[in-house]
Amino acid sequence: MFKVGKVSYVNTIPLFHKLKSFPIIEGVPSELVKLLRNGEIQAGIVSSVEYFFFPEKYLILPNISISSKGSVCSVKLFSHKPIEEIKNVNITSASLTSRYLLYYIFEGKFGFLPEEKKLSEAEAILLIGDEAMENDEYPYVYDLGEEWYKFHKLPFVFALFLVRRDADKDFSKRLHREIIESLNSFFKEAINDFERYRFYFTNCIDYSLEEEHLKSLDIFFEYLSEKFKKKKPKLEFLK
Repeated sequence: MFKVGKVSYVNTIPLFHKLKSFPIIEGVPSELVKLLRNGEIQAGIVSSVEYFFFPEKYLILPNISISSKGSVCSVKLFSHKPIEEIKNVNITSASLTSRYLLYYIFEGKFGFLPEEKKLSEAEAILLIGDEAMENDEYPYVYDLGEEWYKFHKLPFVFALFLVRRDADKDFSKRLHREIIESLNSFFKEAINDFERYRFYFTNCIDYSLEEEHLKSLDIFFEYLSEKFKKKKPKLEFLK
């Protein structure tokens, strides 16, 4: 059976709006990548770093991502002090790509990595998804999509829609068609039903995967390649 992984966040709603042909398995990013990696699901919208670490397992569905347009609005560092004074941070266990983006920002801005600590001891906390959009308890808030944009003037690709290389190709192509149809349908017909998130869908999240996104991925993967002493993977797409 061809199963598809869906992150349980608001930002995946447009991707799955009209997706009817496949069983859907929901979870947080860190859970879904394990299912996909182990072949318990055949496709999923998962953290982009999963492709970096295991490119031999996957193909990328073209023209689809969860990216930022500057501010992403749902990946934020919350702090009790200005970012330049932060020495330690608590990072949500749900995060994968956002963890390494935070590392990139700290190394790029300040030349060091913050120490990771448990929540009760941390000066700051990295939250993602709906939890990040609903938190208003900290005086300092830093949007990681915006911080990346300050460096490169490019979108940041938080998630890719991956299919396993050993998955049925006909099902994979049908999935791709249905996701594109779902996105088009959502923004034409259904967005008015989500008035609370209209700004988020139209100004924060970018669902495309174009040349500038690929350039951004290349920069980020180059950073990871140097960090983990691993060859940068070639991006291979479903055809």
